[in-house]
Amino acid sequence: HREHRIKVQVVPDEGRLLHFLVTACGAKRAVEVGTLAGYSACWIANALPPDGKLHTIEHDPRHAAVARANIARAGLSAKAVVHEGPGVEVLPHLKPLGPFDFCFIDADKIGYAAYARWASENLRSGGLVVCDNAYLFGKLHRDDLSPQDEDAPKVPVMRECLRLLLDESLFASCAMIPTGEGMAVAVRR
Repeated sequence: HREHRIKVQVVPDEGRLLHFLVTACGAKRAVEVGTLAGYSACWIANALPPDGKLHTIEHDPRHAAVARANIARAGLSAKAVVHEGPGVEVLPHLKPLGPFDFCFIDADKIGYAAYARWASENLRSGGLVVCDNAYLFGKLHRDDLSPQDEDAPKVPVMRECLRLLLDESLFASCAMIPTGEGMAVAVRR
């Protein structure tokens, strides 16, 4: 019996990569969909300038409380706000605070296409959208998944998300960074 362990938050190298990307695009206003314990939020917020702001969204109130505590412990409470609720419900409320410079998506995979669409409409020109787990745990290119496989419904959604990032009318450039589960990065046109 082999135990399958799925990564649920970014690892340190991915955190450093997020810090690099936030810095490289000169981000001041950022959004993260999928806070969990706040680890990636800390990397993103730390890369922002002193007057920068990260709005991070967490569906689960227990995770949001842990994230707030971790962000406070890191001394980043002035730069990061944790919003509770489903991404599709919280994102419309953030629109007036944009345009944003950076959007990191690492949440429920079934919502990726909607989150990427929101990013395409709310990022400034030159802003970055980054989607974690873009390889979908090795299942992105599989067409033989059983309907009972919990990831089967996520495959077409992730493909739709990636097609959106490849849309040259919206994004000037797109790349897949070969992290453990792949990070898709696109630059808003």
